[in-house]
Amino acid sequence: MGKRKPNRSDIGAAYARLARAARTGEPPEKVRKDGSIATKPVVYCRPDTEREVVTDCIHWLTRYRIFANRHDVGAGNLGAGYATYGIKGAGDIIGLLPDGTHLEIECKKGIGGRLSKGQQKRMEDIRRNNGIYLIIHGIPELAYYDTIFNLTSRADCDIL
Repeated sequence: MGKRKPNRSDIGAAYARLARAARTGEPPEKVRKDGSIATKPVVYCRPDTEREVVTDCIHWLTRYRIFANRHDVGAGNLGAGYATYGIKGAGDIIGLLPDGTHLEIECKKGIGGRLSKGQQKRMEDIRRNNGIYLIIHGIPELAYYDTIFNLTSRADCDIL
């Protein structure tokens, strides 16, 4: 079964992204036919595998007492029959900051990767509802985003 041909809404979404890029002055994203976009680290990260990036992020979050769990998505024959599990498009790590803010981290290889349409939609949904959705390629990038979102200072806050 081949890839489907882009429909009118896909093309409209691509034009909307181009218009947004023009308004903000940023270069437009390169969008593939399947709707995925390329990701690159904002700071230098080692060329680790995605698995290594996920493990490192979990350890970093644990060290700073930020509640987070690994999240998997899949499907297959699970004993009683075919089943699916997980939230499609959700990040590799789902957490909750002490102040109640929802946190999702999508991990990619250290050299970059692709963000699928489902992941893009999930990112927009989380951010629209005041959550934090990060695309991380390594610990240096997570530490960089910590300076922006104050993840570690939120973890030190007292509740009740």
